[in-house]
Amino acid sequence: MKPKTIIVAILLALLLVILFNNKEEASFWLFGYIRTSKLLILGVFFLLGVVVGGILFRRKNKHPKEYGVTNTVAPQSEDDEFLDTDDGLTDEDREFIRRD
Repeated sequence: MKPKTIIVAILLALLLVILFNNKEEASFWLFGYIRTSKLLILGVFFLLGVVVGGILFRRKNKHPKEYGVTNTVAPQSEDDEFLDTDDGLTDEDREFIRRD
């Protein structure tokens, strides 16, 4: 078993022991006094903690390792007039310079 699985199992077992050993009735203030089981109070606050912790510590999307260029239209610039001269460049060389 993985260490993470073992730790989660131990924590859940401890949670169950704590919850079921606190069954007596307690008075709880929530905009007025409520008399309810400690089991219910502890369980609700545990679930609220799990939800809030999940929201706060969720993993963010990682940035891609490589970025690609998606622009397929070559921009027209004043450099294009210099590329049209017969300077011994191949079409492949002109395309490489044009992309720069």
